[in-house]
Amino acid sequence: MEPRPTIRLAAGVLAGLCLAPASASPATFSCPALNGAKPEAHLEYLQRERSTLSPDCISSAMDQLGLKHYAPAVKTLIAYLDYRLPDDPAKKRGIIIHIPTLGDTYPASTALFRIGKPATPNLVEAIANISTSDIARTNAIETLFVIHSGKLSELVTILNRASKESKDLKASDRLRDAAREITYRCQGPDIPTPMSGSTSTMTRESFAGPTRPPNNYLGVPTLGPPLALLWPLRNEPK
Repeated sequence: MEPRPTIRLAAGVLAGLCLAPASASPATFSCPALNGAKPEAHLEYLQRERSTLSPDCISSAMDQLGLKHYAPAVKTLIAYLDYRLPDDPAKKRGIIIHIPTLGDTYPASTALFRIGKPATPNLVEAIANISTSDIARTNAIETLFVIHSGKLSELVTILNRASKESKDLKASDRLRDAAREITYRCQGPDIPTPMSGSTSTMTRESFAGPTRPPNNYLGVPTLGPPLALLWPLRNEPK
């Protein structure tokens, strides 16, 4: 595995990413076949056999569906949460022109972020579903994080409610773990730290199981801004 390039970010930038939604990165994709197409055509393209599709056209279709806030595409976009763009040669040379976001590597995340809260129920369902891959589940959590970054307590409530209502014990555990991760993600008036002594009901005692924050799929405890929002992820373990 190649060594990771070093990315230095100011503390203020990190704090901003923790408390505010990540901006979608500028996207430039060339797909003449979809130029001027309607959202229905972009969605139909993504629903074809994935192995036969062009990476540029996949990215272009997702980009347009997100820009159009096309909610009927949510389930299809969630199915693409583990779809990874081919490596950018510029990144391999260590050339970074903006703060890397999850969407730079997994474009479905950006599209879902743009669609916003209408994507929340299906993202929660994807987290609970046993057939969801680990990468897709992690990306679903990260996407929910930025969608609800203005009020993370709302997201924790949604995940906890879904966990309690689930009749599948393992699905319930997955949802509860996601809620626990979000509570440890940021410090601030919206989500107090479990050790802060706050009277908020969202404290360590709100959750069953280990009190240590869970690791993300990079194997690093999630004690700050989601690492997936800060890292290109091109060298993640295969």
